Amino acid sequence: MSEPDHPFPSLVQAVLAGTATAGQHEQLAHLLQLDAGLRTAYVRQMRLDALLHFTGGAVAKKTALADSPTRAGRISPLPSFWLMLTAAAAILCISLSTLGWSRRGVEAEIVRTADLTSRDWRAGTTLRLNHLSLPQGRVEFRLPSGVWLEVVAPAELQFVSAMHVRVSLGQVTADVGDRGKGFVIDTAQTKIVDLGTKFGVAVPNAGHTDVVVFQGEVEVFDRQSRRLSDPPLTRLVEGEAVRFDARRQMSRIMNVTSGPRDAAWSTRGGETGAVITSVHDNLRDPSALYYYRILAGGLREDALAFVAKRHEWNGLDATGLPAELLGADLVQTFPNDRSNTALELVVTVSRPAAIYVLIDRRAAPPAWLAETFTDTGTLIGLENAPLLTSGKAVGTGPGHGNMAPFAVWRHNLPQGGSLSLGPPRDSPVGNSSTPLWMYGIAAKPL
Repeated sequence: MSEPDHPFPSLVQAVLAGTATAGQHEQLAHLLQLDAGLRTAYVRQMRLDALLHFTGGAVAKKTALADSPTRAGRISPLPSFWLMLTAAAAILCISLSTLGWSRRGVEAEIVRTADLTSRDWRAGTTLRLNHLSLPQGRVEFRLPSGVWLEVVAPAELQFVSAMHVRVSLGQVTADVGDRGKGFVIDTAQTKIVDLGTKFGVAVPNAGHTDVVVFQGEVEVFDRQSRRLSDPPLTRLVEGEAVRFDARRQMSRIMNVTSGPRDAAWSTRGGETGAVITSVHDNLRDPSALYYYRILAGGLREDALAFVAKRHEWNGLDATGLPAELLGADLVQTFPNDRSNTALELVVTVSRPAAIYVLIDRRAAPPAWLAETFTDTGTLIGLENAPLLTSGKAVGTGPGHGNMAPFAVWRHNLPQGGSLSLGPPRDSPVGNSSTPLWMYGIAAKPL
């Protein structure tokens, strides 16, 4: 008696074609979550799918992802030789499939718009898009794959499929959720493959590519790669950002500035109204790809304190955060720098401002802080949030959660400019049952 066909290949083909139902997306996400082998096969198919497209955005005929199920009921990916042979055969079919796909396009629901002059772009409207040219404004889309996209002008995009977008100009933020795992964005330099995350890609007129990961993880491949076995250029996790220049040379992006909404971000600074324009450190380790996140007006209850950590700033008790700090720009620093006694930071502000350092009060302040700053006598709380794997929730609101007291120190820059900060402590902290945390940075206009 023959075994029933495994649903995985047909689910993948439906997702790539943009015809998958919500139930099919959920079924595929469940299979990927349970089986590491299927996740590997899925990434290979996403890369193969990206290879079978012309630069103009036409989509090639999809090829089968895998052989029939083994006796154990699992899927075995095709060997690389057969994948390449299948790809070669599929390329011969491009001329036959291009016309149909070009006419069909990708179905996209408009979720929200801003600063657009056309009345045809209304929230709730569904369009079929092949190419998007956006000279001004901002548009948010939801694709059939469940992927949410925000596009910021000026932008030029090609919607290759519901799982693949090509960006030649502009800024795109993608939140793929569970249903959109495997979503691909490619540019002139890179191909970014995702398995469930929120990330951003920016391609300015200068021609380089910036990749920023806000949650989860992505793999970045060379856009010119033609072999499925080629390793990624890099793998980025939450809180990391890199730039690829025209020669595909990679460098760290040190600052990502966000506006009032998380989606409004910039790697260039000065575009979100923030007082703080940059934060630079003296790190020389090329593997350190974390960025300082500058949140314009971001200091409020439950604001995240560090990059890629759940810890939050809160009022120590029910009275909440002091009014002096509410609405200040906030810098999310790196939690591991709490023991870096050689750290040097330079904070730059665009106009006259008060710079605040929020430092763990359970240890003596470092000498540079006492010499340059004034202790305001105000305290705020840092919630030492439980690990995500613990299943425990983070406290909400002032005074809730496992709080550590932090002192607020202030230094005024009446002319704006830059200010140097030192390490969180003068000497290494010995073995202690009480962990001491890295300080936070904030700023407010004078």
